[in-house]
Amino acid sequence: MLNIQSESGSSSSCDVGSVPFESGNQSINVEESADDSPTVKTSLTRQQLSVLVIVNLSLISLASCYALLAPFFPKLVPFISSKVIAATGVFVTGTCSVLFGTLNLSPHGTTFIVLAFAVRIVEAFGSASMITVAYGIVGNEFTNRRATALATMDMSFGVGIIIGPSIGGVLYEVGGYMLPFFVLGGILLFQGFIMMFLLPESECIVENTKGDFRKIVFNSVFLVDMLNVLTTLLFLGFIEATLEPHIRPFGLQPSILGLIFIICGGFYAGSSLIWGCIFDKFPTSLLPLFISSAFCAASFIFVGPAPFIPLDTSLWLVIFSQIILGIGIGGKSIIGLNHSLRHTISQGLPDNMSTVAIVSGVFNSVNAFGGFLGPSMSGVLVEYMGFKGGSMVMLGIETAMIFVTSVHCLWLFAANRVKNQTKQVDEERVPILSS
Repeated sequence: MLNIQSESGSSSSCDVGSVPFESGNQSINVEESADDSPTVKTSLTRQQLSVLVIVNLSLISLASCYALLAPFFPKLVPFISSKVIAATGVFVTGTCSVLFGTLNLSPHGTTFIVLAFAVRIVEAFGSASMITVAYGIVGNEFTNRRATALATMDMSFGVGIIIGPSIGGVLYEVGGYMLPFFVLGGILLFQGFIMMFLLPESECIVENTKGDFRKIVFNSVFLVDMLNVLTTLLFLGFIEATLEPHIRPFGLQPSILGLIFIICGGFYAGSSLIWGCIFDKFPTSLLPLFISSAFCAASFIFVGPAPFIPLDTSLWLVIFSQIILGIGIGGKSIIGLNHSLRHTISQGLPDNMSTVAIVSGVFNSVNAFGGFLGPSMSGVLVEYMGFKGGSMVMLGIETAMIFVTSVHCLWLFAANRVKNQTKQVDEERVPILSS
């Protein structure tokens, strides 16, 4: 029985049994269970399925536009000045930002959507070219303290992610929708002029780039490093997409809620420089990578918390988990990039801007894919498993990565030991053969 209250205040009851009815575009079937509580069964309609497919395919295309573009920009460096590519990328991004600010003047509907997608796709080209070549320029200039120098770029990117929404919010309140895009786009255009006139030219000699690219990518050490990099934005995307419903019961003010969300990014940006300095001092050690992985694993144990932890969900645990997650993903990102770059150079590739740009291009592609994969997985995981279950999946992924990295390190150690023993035996045989 369902008790229905009418507008006049009188109530009436009716036996719904199993009554199907339509609500919007979704078909809902209400059945009365044994305990007199109605059970709602939902199923996707054709329109809802079409919306999900179209939107997600579009997101895949947008992410792929950025992710697949990055590794191939270094091939342009021998033909176009690296300074020109970087400055052009900034110009394109700034122009697209200004254009995006004018989209509110376009007709609504299909025209608006097409223009929005077009502007964002072109902007992805500009961003990919600037970021990829910028890593190459900085890495080529700082050969002695390369990890620290590259870490400053990650730190700056993290700072931009943190302050971007705040600046945009203030500008929106002052001048409406168009002002944030005009101001930030204008800043980018001005910085493009500065780069064109003040950025030094970087020497670049590239031979057989196609072979170099295959030699870099299809290497076990490089692949393991990139898998560790992949998990950084995968974890960050999961937390950003699912944390708010998890802490909603605390009834936090919007300002406090915003501060909690920037904790992870803030510690990621702040710790990146420290991890870079650590790698410069201990370039052959993978201990920092394992430490940062342990930080990531611990964060997913405490954020729920995990079912095997005898603690209730609390705000201080959430804050603590965000701090150590930021530190952990900062370490995995910086160590993964610089270790893969160092190993690539040790395999015989030239220590020049082309090699740095190719490695950083793949690094940015993996980051972009992780940034797409994290939010995509989070929705499915939380819907079917809840936040705690989803965080346990993230913990399982990180545990698997620690295992894979450990086994790979042991395999490399054993292979190098056998190689050294074989070399020693060959050296001992040389005098006998000579005599």
